[in-house]
Amino acid sequence: MERWVRLNSQTAGKDKIIRLLQYLSRFLSHNIEGKKNLRDLVARLKIIENSFSSFRKLLRLGKSIEVLHGALRTLHLNDAVLRVVLTLSRIYQSFFLIVDHIIWVGRVGLLDINKEKWSQYSNRFWLGSIILNLLRDMYELLQIYNFKTVCFNNKACVYNSIPVIKTMYRTIPVTRPMIDFAEHHRDVFWDCVKNLCDIWIPLTALGYVKFSPGTVGALGTVSSAAGLYVLLDPLAKLAPA
Repeated sequence: MERWVRLNSQTAGKDKIIRLLQYLSRFLSHNIEGKKNLRDLVARLKIIENSFSSFRKLLRLGKSIEVLHGALRTLHLNDAVLRVVLTLSRIYQSFFLIVDHIIWVGRVGLLDINKEKWSQYSNRFWLGSIILNLLRDMYELLQIYNFKTVCFNNKACVYNSIPVIKTMYRTIPVTRPMIDFAEHHRDVFWDCVKNLCDIWIPLTALGYVKFSPGTVGALGTVSSAAGLYVLLDPLAKLAPA
């Protein structure tokens, strides 16, 4: 309970919780949309989703400056690959947030903008940031493969702390390699999960793939849950961030 109170006191924590509820609302509304007796519930879920989206945009006001400042820090990393990939990712994310601010201003009626056009810009910058994050994940995986890094701290093992995963590990042998990887390199594992789920959302919005709103909602829910887990477990945070 103390962890959740601390999480809710952080802006990043609030954003992740609201994001989870936003995409969960989209997933639920799509899956019950065809049922006539639940039309009112579908309409309410869509209103909730839009409200959460606007609230998250409000929470992120000014964050573009913070992210751009973070790009100045990554310029000094010793590892050349991480220096380039993380700096470019921060720049893309900063542009995404700047466009996001403009969309919010248009949504509340302070400025007359072409929302569809700006949403396309937003998704392109978001997609670029995710691609760069995935390149970083691939680099981390290559590093792990080359150096065969192993965590020996059994007290911090994922499958010892989560009953469902512990049961899967014992009863379903085919899941063991992935669970072992999640145990030994949970920071890379959760970052991969988050980015692999997230990338399909802007790809769908830009028309490169055609996923249903329900699928997008499910992917967003999983990536949001992964992001929440990272905030709750310091060992799951990929560094340098």
